[in-house]
Amino acid sequence: MATHPALTIYRPELTDFINTAFEIELLDDSCSFSEGPVWNTEGYYLFSDIPLNSIYKVSPDQPKQKYIVASGCTLLDTSFLSEQIGSNGLTYDREGNLLVCQHGNGAIGRYDGKEVQPLIASYNDKRFNSPNDIVAHNDGTVFFTDPPYGLKDQKLVPASFQPLAGVYVWRNGEVVLIEDNLHYPNGVCLSPNQDVLYCCSNKPFEKLVLAFDAHSWKFLKIAAQENSDGIKCDPNGNLYLCSKEGILILDREGNRLGKIELPTIPANACWGGAEGNDLLITARQNIFLIRQLLKSR
Repeated sequence: MATHPALTIYRPELTDFINTAFEIELLDDSCSFSEGPVWNTEGYYLFSDIPLNSIYKVSPDQPKQKYIVASGCTLLDTSFLSEQIGSNGLTYDREGNLLVCQHGNGAIGRYDGKEVQPLIASYNDKRFNSPNDIVAHNDGTVFFTDPPYGLKDQKLVPASFQPLAGVYVWRNGEVVLIEDNLHYPNGVCLSPNQDVLYCCSNKPFEKLVLAFDAHSWKFLKIAAQENSDGIKCDPNGNLYLCSKEGILILDREGNRLGKIELPTIPANACWGGAEGNDLLITARQNIFLIRQLLKSR
C-alpha cells in the first residue's frame, strides 16, 4: 500500500515502527476546542471541550456523548478568566481515578463518578493559574503544568494567583515546583519506562522540549528545540509533538523522523485501542483517529 500523502519521512528509520499506509479518520467535527484526550481500557476515549466546560466520550463505533458537565469550572464569577474556562488535560492515576486539569477552578480535580472534586488546589496558599496538562506515574506521583491560558488575556496575575507559570509535582499530598523558567509550560508526558518526564512550550519565543529525571525531578537536558502543545511518547521512546505543522515525530535525541499533516492544528493526542497503537488526535473542532499507526511489536 502507498504511503499516506499527509506523511513526510525525514529519516528512513521512521518506517521501522510506523505503518506508512495509514488512514486518518474523522470521528467528530462539532467541537469548540478539543483537548486533553485519554484512553479508557473499556474501549473508549475521553476528551475535554474547553470553552464548553465539558468532558466527552467517543469511540470509533459510537458518536461523542457528554460524559461530565462543569468539568473545569464551577465558579459563578468568571470575569477574571479567559473564554477557556473548562477542563483541559486528563489522565488516569494508578488506582484508575480520572484526574482533570481545571482551568476555571485553578486546580487538579478527581472525578468521583458524579462530579469532579478538588484534589490539588493550591501552592503557597494561592490557587493555581489554569492547570493545562497532566501525567501520572506508576509510583503515585502526578506531574502537571500551570500556564495562564485560562486567565483573562492569558496573563499572570501574581497578586491573586501563582506569580509564575510552573511545572509541578504532587506526591503524598505535597506540591513541589520543579520548573519555573518556561513562560507557557504546556504538554507533559513520561518515557515508556517512566524514568524521564518531558515538558514543552507552544510559544514561538521558547522552542523547547525539556527533559527531567522523573524520580529526582532534576533537569536533565533540552530534549528538542521545537514547539509543541500536547506531547506523547511511543513504546520505543520516540516523541510525538502536536505542533502547528501537524504531528512531528522525533527520536529521543530530538531529531525529526517524520511529520503527519492534518486539516486542522492538533492540540493533543493519546495512544489507545486494543493494542495501544492507535493515535487519537484532538485538533480544534475535529477529533481524528489513526488506527494502527504503530507497527505491532
